Amino acid sequence: MDKKLICITGMDGTGKSTLIKGILNHYGDFYHASIWDLMASSAKGLPFKSKTDIDNFLCSLTPDSRLLFLSHCLKYALDIAMQSKLNTILIDSYYYKYFATEKALGANEKLICSLQDAFLKPNLVVELILPVEIASQRKKSFSRYECGLVSKPDVSTFIDFQKRALAEWCRFDKTNWHQIDAQIDVEFTLAETLKIIG
Repeated sequence: MDKKLICITGMDGTGKSTLIKGILNHYGDFYHASIWDLMASSAKGLPFKSKTDIDNFLCSLTPDSRLLFLSHCLKYALDIAMQSKLNTILIDSYYYKYFATEKALGANEKLICSLQDAFLKPNLVVELILPVEIASQRKKSFSRYECGLVSKPDVSTFIDFQKRALAEWCRFDKTNWHQIDAQIDVEFTLAETLKIIG
């Protein structure tokens, strides 16, 4: 792979979006890829008009069909990124967060493993570590998906489900991953990440 693939990952509410924004402000020549690239694209004929629409759609699917749909969105985002003239791709969450979440929601183990093998291995992975309780305090709202598909998401369902999903992160080979304590502050997290990227 000629391009460099950098992944910023971690559980919901750990500060990935804020960190990615800081990285993109620092490096003006990074391509930002996200699972939302396809879902937010009205040009592709998808019926989603808001994140709530996407949330409700995801919650309506069966575990394996949802896993395949999310994988499809991620693969699309990565394929488009690879066509870019930019040499460095910064990808948000990647399959790590979604596959751990889907395993906690009951997706088939063999299907997860086969899909995982189909994705490129990043050159660099930065994982933000934050206790679930603190992550819940940072969030302004909760989606049904990140709360385990409940009909009425709230702080308690978020904490309960995120702990279940967090237990599934052991499935990933974290050799050469860089873990950052996201409890300190935004500036520290960004500074540490920039050191790692170099």
